[in-house]
Amino acid sequence: MAEKNHNFEDLGRKPRQPGPGVYRQTGSIFFQWLPQELRDEIYFHLFSSTRFAWGMRMMEDDGHIDIKPAPNGLALLRVCRRMEHEIGDSWLSQVLFYFEDPQTLLDKLDPLPQDILSRIRRVTLAGHYPLISYSHCNLYYSIVSVFDNLPGLRLDELTVLGGHLPKLNYDGLHHLIADGSGWKVLRYITFSSAMLGYRFDTQFWPDHIWRFHRKPQPSHWQDILEARDGSSSKPSVTVYRATEPGRYGCILDPSKRVRYEQKPGQVRASVSDPLVFQADPELMTDGEKTKEILVVVKRGLGVDFEETGRPRRVHGDNARDVRSWARAYGTRTHRVDFPVGEVERRPPQVDVYENADEYAWNPLYFTPCPSLLGDCD
Repeated sequence: MAEKNHNFEDLGRKPRQPGPGVYRQTGSIFFQWLPQELRDEIYFHLFSSTRFAWGMRMMEDDGHIDIKPAPNGLALLRVCRRMEHEIGDSWLSQVLFYFEDPQTLLDKLDPLPQDILSRIRRVTLAGHYPLISYSHCNLYYSIVSVFDNLPGLRLDELTVLGGHLPKLNYDGLHHLIADGSGWKVLRYITFSSAMLGYRFDTQFWPDHIWRFHRKPQPSHWQDILEARDGSSSKPSVTVYRATEPGRYGCILDPSKRVRYEQKPGQVRASVSDPLVFQADPELMTDGEKTKEILVVVKRGLGVDFEETGRPRRVHGDNARDVRSWARAYGTRTHRVDFPVGEVERRPPQVDVYENADEYAWNPLYFTPCPSLLGDCD
């Protein structure tokens, strides 16, 4: 009944005009006994616990499926015309939009009119490594370049589920803090503590020595954000670690995490080889490495965080290529954390969840260093 409401091209449609007699709902206990404030609270609780998910999700048996939202996510708008009129488009700012990959995010959000896009407030993005594959080369892009495509975006909260490679997680988060816009609060989650403790050998990454060179966190990111927003606006970067190893999906529970700060001495070069930055022993032992990390970034008070769409060239990104991502002829985007080649693709399935914020990691993350993903440190 409400299936067509999941078609983003239909989001701008005008609500049905209420009928003169039916609209008053004089026989309805809901409308006659409950004041407008309580009805609005009921609408909010329903939609804030609802998510619309799209994209390709990897399964534990190496197959993958296309996820789609439940067809009844907006069924309340079809109950009656008075209810549809009262709700209007307020649901846009309350539901969670969940995307399994950057391509799907752009496919869904890029075509939206700016006045609709600007009313969306909650987005989760998983598997965020953007890769555009041309006939002659593969090009990686910063996640910041993805949001350059969405001028007018003003999220209250953006949640990013990091990928398998700690170096790219570190790099992506760094540039979101230094250059990212379109969100007021960023929650960046990784399945491993390796993002803050990986070993870095500069002789194998000579062109990116500063890109992947770890600094003590969150103090370094805090300095970057304060330089950007002004220390008087009170921006903040906070790192949390899970209290138990291997308890995946628990880091958003305040009772299952603790604040974490690195000391300057934890990030240092090897004594025997100055080109090698040592792994952090506090984070990289078996029992410690499997603890999830959550980094919460809050922009400063009064800062204009709206995405302007101004291309930011980040370490070789060609913003024009990314800007035309959803429309470019002869290009194809891929997820770095998915296997290359033929895999079993199953019929689309409806997204099933108990809590809109819940998440699950790609099963490939827990295999011993798959060759397609490269170094796991």
